[in-house]
Amino acid sequence: MIKTETGQSSIRIAIVGHTNTGKTSLIRTLLRDENFGKINDEAGTTRHVEKTSIYVREREVLSLFDTPGFEDSSALLQLLDEIESSVSTQLPIDVLRQFLQQSEQHPDFIQEAKVIRQAIHSDVLLYIIDVREPVLGKYRDEVEILSKTGKPILPVFNFIAGNDEGLKRWRAQMALFNLHAALEFDSVAFDFESEKRLYQKLQSLLESRYELIQSLLDFRQTVWQKLTHAAVKRILKMLIEVASYRIEVNASHGTTDEEIAKMQNFVRTAEKKTLADLLRIFAFTQVDSDLQQIPAKDGEWTLDIFSPRALKEFGQTAGASALKGATAGAGIDLMVGGMSLGAAAALGAVLGAGFSTIKRYQRELKAAFSGNKWLCVNNETINVLYLRQRDLLHTLTHRGHAAQDKLRLGKNTQYSLPKDWSGFVETIRHHPEWASSDETDNDYMQIQSKFISWVLQVK
Repeated sequence: MIKTETGQSSIRIAIVGHTNTGKTSLIRTLLRDENFGKINDEAGTTRHVEKTSIYVREREVLSLFDTPGFEDSSALLQLLDEIESSVSTQLPIDVLRQFLQQSEQHPDFIQEAKVIRQAIHSDVLLYIIDVREPVLGKYRDEVEILSKTGKPILPVFNFIAGNDEGLKRWRAQMALFNLHAALEFDSVAFDFESEKRLYQKLQSLLESRYELIQSLLDFRQTVWQKLTHAAVKRILKMLIEVASYRIEVNASHGTTDEEIAKMQNFVRTAEKKTLADLLRIFAFTQVDSDLQQIPAKDGEWTLDIFSPRALKEFGQTAGASALKGATAGAGIDLMVGGMSLGAAAALGAVLGAGFSTIKRYQRELKAAFSGNKWLCVNNETINVLYLRQRDLLHTLTHRGHAAQDKLRLGKNTQYSLPKDWSGFVETIRHHPEWASSDETDNDYMQIQSKFISWVLQVK
């Protein structure tokens, strides 16, 4: 058994329950690994005990044992009663040990024997309950069998999203077994606060391991914060890239369809790359291939940001200008701190700007002198990009790694543009260099800090 730095062994947790209640799904979500084990709608997908671990850096803290599901607990309980009446026992666990010694004589209970053997050798049992299921006698029999191990049992209510009545029934049933320290943890509709509560419940059940579990809780909290911050920073980089992107166009000839298409493709590509990076940050891989199909119906994620529907869903007017996502000449004056670049004042502007400003904005100044304009991404498009990314971030941070459906966003965003959003967009338009910033620029760090507080609602 692996020892930790403090000399304590890792905490052995058996994940137990009926078939198809989401035992493997729970482990996938805790591991942030959608490839652990097998998930199938058919009963009895897990046929053997599988071990995995959760670490704090190099230290193994939790050993998780995914067990097969109970298949006929009522018949097994009847057999255990017969064993109890035929042998001299002092403790309920002795009945289970006697059953294990005789297990080869009872091939119908080969899966249950694996569960009981692992439960006896574990420190705590997580009993996974699918609250969508009715409360039947077989589930009560399972709890009675598991209670004979003498190990702490923590009921975990799974698939709780939209199933309030089922959750209420199951809570009442577990209370009848004096199992009041239950936990709500949806392995599909994930909530990090639920994961924290899981560790806190384990602390209450295993007081002697309190500090070890606290080290895990603190570590996972830090990692989660780093993941969410990394995601927000990536979104900011994309917004800077898009807001500061511009194409020099001939002012007298107007904007061509090819120039508009070039700009739109840049925006689509920037968002698509951001989406791929966010999936990697949160360790999602399987959904990535689905997203390459760019679905555009039924609320699924679509990369066609310039569609009327995409604009409408995020509260933007789907006019011709918005659909093109382009504004000719936007931000020209702002490129040099608000100084006019009109033909009559151009020379004075350059002289007043100073060498560093001329060097920084030489392309913009050259275009201004030649009478050309810049084709920029308009505010409506940037607004939608921000709101879509907020929805996407919310979806990814509340998506368990057992989720099998395609990535979906709500049809109506729950977010609005932050206060002083227009000033923020105006600022990032002027700083294309921030898209590759190494976080040494004080002005950029202030913008980044403000953006993180907006997105994560940090006060």
